[in-house]
Amino acid sequence: MTLIKALAKAANMTRKGPGRILSRSSATAVAMASAVALITSLGGPASAATTALHSVAATSTGFVQVCGTQLCLNGQPYVIHGATAYGAYDQPSAEISLAQEGKINTLELVEFDTEYHTLSDTMSSATWTRVDKFIAAARQAGLHVILNLSEYGQSLQAAGHTATTTDWGNYLNFIANRTNSVTGVQYKNDPTIAMVEIFGEICYPGETDSGCPAGTSGTAADMQAFFHRTETEWKALAPRILISTGGFSHLNGATSSGIPWQNIVSDPANATCDIEINSSDDLYQAIGKFTSYCKKIGKPWFLSAWSACYQDIGYPYYSATDAAMATHGQEMYYIQQGGSPAAMPAVGSDFWNLLDAGVAPGHCDLSPAFPKTWAVIQKY
Repeated sequence: MTLIKALAKAANMTRKGPGRILSRSSATAVAMASAVALITSLGGPASAATTALHSVAATSTGFVQVCGTQLCLNGQPYVIHGATAYGAYDQPSAEISLAQEGKINTLELVEFDTEYHTLSDTMSSATWTRVDKFIAAARQAGLHVILNLSEYGQSLQAAGHTATTTDWGNYLNFIANRTNSVTGVQYKNDPTIAMVEIFGEICYPGETDSGCPAGTSGTAADMQAFFHRTETEWKALAPRILISTGGFSHLNGATSSGIPWQNIVSDPANATCDIEINSSDDLYQAIGKFTSYCKKIGKPWFLSAWSACYQDIGYPYYSATDAAMATHGQEMYYIQQGGSPAAMPAVGSDFWNLLDAGVAPGHCDLSPAFPKTWAVIQKY
């Protein structure tokens, strides 16, 4: 019996016989005790029983939660079949219709500020009214969203600040306690938000290039302290919404570019191990060691970004045809499902990017314009 089935069986016990007259707190306690008894009787480890204590309590919250090395929603397994929605924030209805056609259940909002990497716009009314409308439309359609806050870190760096030594507390408080202007629901209380990602593709320690201005990348110690501080702050503000680092890049190679990723992903505040696949080096040098470590510590992993780009000479995975893009997409979903070199199945994946931009060369926007690739997306 799987952990999820054991938890579901324990939860069902509270609905039978005397369980029907228990208070909600007492019923939850019975479910917890029953789940632990079931798991240990099946030879499950103490760690699984501990996880059960938290998982059963969350089975009817309406929020996406961690259940062992997977995610669950209302006591059922929840797999993220996701995509970024960049470029579609002003047309949420059209984007959601496209997502539904592709059988996508989660849309990631990334680079959603109305002014590109401008610090003064990160908490502006223009930015967040637009986000409000998108989340409201997703909520009405029964979809989930992931809020990717990377642009705040990038805006800090563009302004000359070191993002990892800056306390993000005010920004996180602004988001968690914001009341959606369409739904009237505070962000911290909105189960539409499956997860918040802090800073995907974070600059490695000492990195200097166009995206990482000199002096703004910080040290390895700065990075580790940053993720611990920021994720802990979010958990205090919005304990029902998952928080994760955002997808790591630069982990290929023996030194992982100096990123102390093991210490970061194992932090108790961090919900999932997030990594991106943007090159063959990512695939063959990073995925195996990353997912093996997360399996060892009993933490789920999330393939937080992959792309199938059409005739884009600047992207490491070059695809000249729709058929080649489809093959690449199949490989990414195979890895998501635990295929080699992944050590276990992921909680899902996001691809960049869901948008109907036609078939002009040089972009990574996926839609029915690429019928073979679209069929792969619909299949998974």
